[in-house]
Amino acid sequence: MSVFDRIRRTFLVVATAAAFVGCTKGPVCPGGPGCEPTEGSHTFLIYAVTNNNLWRYIRGNVNMAMEAVRAGLPADTRVLVYWDGLTNYTGESKTVLTEIVKENGEVIERVLKQYGEQDSTDPAVMKAVLQDVQYYAPAEVYGISLHGHGTGWFPPELNNLRQPMSGESYIEHDLRRPDNALTRAYGPDGEEYMSAGDLVEGLSEIKFDYVIFDVCFMSSIELLYDLKDNARYILASPAEIMGKGIPYHKVLPLLFSRDYPIDRRLASAASAIVEYYRGESYPSAAFTVVATAGLQGVADAVKRIFAAGVEEPDFGEIQYLEVLEPEHAFFDLKDYLKNITGNGAAKSAYAEFETALANAIVAESHTSQIYSALGTGLSGGFFPADDVCGISSYIPRFLAGRSSRGMGSESRVKLMTAPAAAKPPARMSAV
Repeated sequence: MSVFDRIRRTFLVVATAAAFVGCTKGPVCPGGPGCEPTEGSHTFLIYAVTNNNLWRYIRGNVNMAMEAVRAGLPADTRVLVYWDGLTNYTGESKTVLTEIVKENGEVIERVLKQYGEQDSTDPAVMKAVLQDVQYYAPAEVYGISLHGHGTGWFPPELNNLRQPMSGESYIEHDLRRPDNALTRAYGPDGEEYMSAGDLVEGLSEIKFDYVIFDVCFMSSIELLYDLKDNARYILASPAEIMGKGIPYHKVLPLLFSRDYPIDRRLASAASAIVEYYRGESYPSAAFTVVATAGLQGVADAVKRIFAAGVEEPDFGEIQYLEVLEPEHAFFDLKDYLKNITGNGAAKSAYAEFETALANAIVAESHTSQIYSALGTGLSGGFFPADDVCGISSYIPRFLAGRSSRGMGSESRVKLMTAPAAAKPPARMSAV
């Protein structure tokens, strides 16, 4: 199973009939009764790219959101769903913007707008959808939850990752396939993916109060820094996410609470997600809330560490965040920098980094072990999460005496304030 099974797609999660109860009803806007734009205090959008193998799990997430609406949310809050992709096992699909509402005691998805066939990983399409969201559900607070596959920030030319073992099914664009690994991506819509740069552009239509990634590996320092101007806060995971994804019936009431400011609501949401998974048969979750205003301070502190001089990393001693073979790709940022910091000026700079990181991380929660589906055979499964700060980093291999062609001549984490040395194409297409 590849990273694109998001363990959000782990083979251990079974689709149930409940994934299909969220039928779409109601009139098509504009012009239908009850569809007129109204000013609301808080609009939450589920942006569901489902023309892929995740559609049934994401359908379950929408059903969880419907459960939250059924239980009761504040009257001037709105829950919208943009769905682009499959709706059943027969291959039927739809592209539609709906609102989850409660009418006459029944919770339905009221259709706000229907779309023709389009690529929802195209930043222009995303911006157009967000324009529609602002039209139909204007609000003082905007939040978005992105659904699909993700690969964080990971250089595409890593020739040290293993090939699929004998007997494994052929997987397109697996991080374990260095000849065709898909990296720094979100999606897919069919065969189309969104690069990190495209995501920054697509989200720019709204200055979000918060962005939630129900997507694997997106709490990486490189990606977070790229997105620092798109939202005040980001809730994401530095590791893989189990198949059920985020339990929105637990999270939405917290996000819509009037008792706390938005950063504390997100902190409560992160804690609730992890607590939910502690009660599951596979207790695995790691979620972090990041205040993007603090990321520049982190970047500046990291640059000071490297300027002071660092040691070569001891990969065997750094907290990893998956079970890739023979070498890991995602490492804990704090544990990585601690590992390469010796005494003297670098140690002093590391202390400044710890302060900056504490200012950027609003909240972090994780289970004692984290599950990864990236390994095979005996190597797949749980790994200890002893030194998890909640943000990952790629470690450029040139620091260990080897070149890292995917990063160019400089480390991305070292130069977060500069343009990346090796940007991915604007569009990513599966072959």
